[in-house]
Amino acid sequence: MENKVFSEIIRYASCWEDTENLLQAGEIKGKTCVSIISGGDNTLSLLTKDPAHVVGFDLNPVQINVLKLKMAAFRTLSYGELLGFLGITPCPNRLALFDILPLEDEVRKAFLASPAVIIKGVIHTGKFEHYFQMFRDSIIPLFSTQEQFRQFAMLDNTADQKEFFQRYINTKRFKIVCRMFFGAKSMGKFGRDKSFYRYVSDKSAQGDEIIKRFVFGISHTVNRTNPYLRYICTSNYAAEALPHYLRKENYEKIRRNLDRIEIRQGDLGCIKDVRADFFNLSDIFEYMSEFDFRRNTEIIKKMARPSAAVVYYNMQNKRYINDPAFELDEKLSQTLYRHNRSFFYRDFLIYRRVQRTVVSE
Repeated sequence: MENKVFSEIIRYASCWEDTENLLQAGEIKGKTCVSIISGGDNTLSLLTKDPAHVVGFDLNPVQINVLKLKMAAFRTLSYGELLGFLGITPCPNRLALFDILPLEDEVRKAFLASPAVIIKGVIHTGKFEHYFQMFRDSIIPLFSTQEQFRQFAMLDNTADQKEFFQRYINTKRFKIVCRMFFGAKSMGKFGRDKSFYRYVSDKSAQGDEIIKRFVFGISHTVNRTNPYLRYICTSNYAAEALPHYLRKENYEKIRRNLDRIEIRQGDLGCIKDVRADFFNLSDIFEYMSEFDFRRNTEIIKKMARPSAAVVYYNMQNKRYINDPAFELDEKLSQTLYRHNRSFFYRDFLIYRRVQRTVVSE
């Protein structure tokens, strides 16, 4: 994959993997964690569990800048200012707040080259976020109304959610439109990047599978407090549905522990010197060949301490670790997946590093 794919724009202004699942997947307090950066949200949320050290890594320097911006905002701004600056609440002086943030010169210059990112609120400016804005503004009116989706997003029990979906949303037109819009071709063009599907063998099924995952999701989770669904349906988060890292009770914890984050640019190879207890890997194996998946598994095996948790998602690809050094925590993986509030993924997987004892005769 060419590096230019990773360095042109903000691809993810937020993280779209359920933080609550991540934080329940393994022991974090006092541990060394490795975390893919992406939008930075989950790397920041790890700090609420008091890790000893968090190594954030990303191949994309733009995503690293997003995390550095969010970290600087936590360091400098009050909680209310933080929500306004990032784009949760109205804020007429985002550029003025940006001016007081302690940023490296190259990071500051990068954002000043596109001041609209700051003015709009950075959480609204990623390619993936634009994809959902397109869905809300242009796709929903093809089979429903934005007002109905706002009502749907406010429901607070699964029975009402399923009934509302069947009555007002689940039409033939909905299935046809969403099959196309959430298909690999459209998502690759408008939401992710077509190169991300290079190693996916079953691209044709993606639209239908995402619809099935959505129906499963609304049958097991509550819309009203789901930040991912609320953003897709209403264009922003809400007080009762904030991303974990932006909840008021987590503000001081994150601010206090920011110096525990170490940032590196590169893939897993750039952190292979780290010995870690917890790995937040999002869906990074989605973008690599089976050969590279096995190669990266070897890197993780050398990095992982005994009982380390390796946590990741499959979206369309089927990447399962087949190495006796790791055991799948099948029960916890399935339990947490059942309550996963981000409906895009095929699997939520938690593997444990096994320390094998050799018994000599």
